[in-house]
Amino acid sequence: MKGALPGAYPPMVLGHEIAGQIATVGKNVNRVQVGDRVTVDSVVGCGKCELCKQSRSQFCPNGYELGINRDGACQDYLIVPERNVYRIPDSISFEEAAVLDIEVWNSVRKCGIQPKDRVLILGAGPIGMIASQLTRILGAGHITLSDSIQDRLRIARDLKLADAYESAPLNDASTDYSSVPYDVILDCAGTSASTQYALRAVRPCGRVLLYGVHEEAIDSLDINQIVLKDLVVYGALCDRNGWEDVVELAASGALDLKSLITHRFPIENGAQAYDAVRNRSQGLIKAVLLL
Repeated sequence: MKGALPGAYPPMVLGHEIAGQIATVGKNVNRVQVGDRVTVDSVVGCGKCELCKQSRSQFCPNGYELGINRDGACQDYLIVPERNVYRIPDSISFEEAAVLDIEVWNSVRKCGIQPKDRVLILGAGPIGMIASQLTRILGAGHITLSDSIQDRLRIARDLKLADAYESAPLNDASTDYSSVPYDVILDCAGTSASTQYALRAVRPCGRVLLYGVHEEAIDSLDINQIVLKDLVVYGALCDRNGWEDVVELAASGALDLKSLITHRFPIENGAQAYDAVRNRSQGLIKAVLLL
């Protein structure tokens, strides 16, 4: 809506987080059958190029993403390749299955979380709240969740998503971070302030994940924070493997997605739903559209 996402141009049927039921299948399909409940990987690659063979279909030169640069799921029917659907058990609702986000799982996993690691997560939105749970699943020793929106921190605290919660000012460049014990920082906020804070606050030889998509370039980014502290910095557009793992985590209850879905709208009220998300309506964490 802001025009900040490269390659996404209106008019477009939105909906890139998808779950549904198989209505019909092509003659060569054998992984799923009519009636199966599934979640859908919205990133569609050609399946033949070297990037697709490396499970990096998000970079496929001939690929697309449903709801981003190809019509998405805010419609009754959607045609997707067989390789992009994954069965879900009856214990997972369609709502939960729609917000299974493989990129969060793979992004956090590649940070190499160790049992004694102290992890700071910037941004207590839906991504940050999922990342906090996955960080715990991966064995982090201590998790701090930070956000400037107090309602989000309150919800996160009620759900016991972290060990500590803070709303420290990200713009305080005068603070000495040399003794801050954060081994890993996950920037799920995607702002200039959060990114610069992450590079300052992580320990030397630490790891930083930049997850949030920035609306504009950061002109004053201090690259020496990376160079002189010997940091490892990860992007977040990860491979598409591991859907079965995330489905199992949700089915077992280890990953709580249901509590993050705070708002539900019928598809007819789609405009109201997007306004609520854009305006960060009070108490809104994750909203879903129901057909």
